[in-house]
Amino acid sequence: MKRIYLEITNSCNLNCSFCSYKKGNNFLTIEEIDNYTTQIKEFTDYIYLHILGEPLLHPQIEKILDILDAKDINLQLVTNGTLLSKHKNILNHKCIRKLSISIHSINNLDIDDNYFETINELIENNNDKTIELRFYNRQQLSDKLNSYLSTLKNRYSFLDTKRDNSYRLKEHVYIYFQDFFKWPEIDDDVVSTTGTCHGGIDMIGINSKSDVTICCLDPKAYNKLGNLKEKSLKEILQSDLYDQFVTNFKNHRIDSELCKRCTYRLRFK
Repeated sequence: MKRIYLEITNSCNLNCSFCSYKKGNNFLTIEEIDNYTTQIKEFTDYIYLHILGEPLLHPQIEKILDILDAKDINLQLVTNGTLLSKHKNILNHKCIRKLSISIHSINNLDIDDNYFETINELIENNNDKTIELRFYNRQQLSDKLNSYLSTLKNRYSFLDTKRDNSYRLKEHVYIYFQDFFKWPEIDDDVVSTTGTCHGGIDMIGINSKSDVTICCLDPKAYNKLGNLKEKSLKEILQSDLYDQFVTNFKNHRIDSELCKRCTYRLRFK
């Protein structure tokens, strides 16, 4: 697989309007994370600490990163950035391949200038790690975010990249704009019953309850393949249920009730 999403916690210190799920209080233990990442290594070297939740809230985040360092994991850490001031040396962890900062998360919050100063420090002091600043729902940015965006434009040249709506600010530092999309909910209207997705084929998700699900947009595990407290990841990915999901996507057939309501998968042809 290209990547596996691992939600070490579903707890978050923000309450963003675009995230319709209630905050949770689940935290994977160090022992679980050590076990799960060993299993994940059989299928990919790339882990994203992301489904829901703010990973830097995990009280043992530094130990978790040490574990990933030792296993030569390539990590994409997705954070809202509000706790980065407490982890200014986070890029010293060799496991971190990419730090994605979802700046849009603070769109309607009263964030002091220290938030932006910390990000600026990380950008200026960065040597060889990829940093990506994410601006989603770009049509409705707050005055404070628009002001910071103007500061970036005055400081850096926004160079085109091969990726749509992505620009290089300096070596290894990028900014990415994306339109708003809605997380799928089981009571949404059906979008379509045909199409495809990368779920199961290129990636899967493991939530903070140890449920393995077909993709990263399924934190409640409606499309649950199994649970790592009951079966190994290898057993789960050798199951008929997993095979059926993959076969359906490859045949452009959507049987899952959640997937029928997902607009994000419409990006895939």
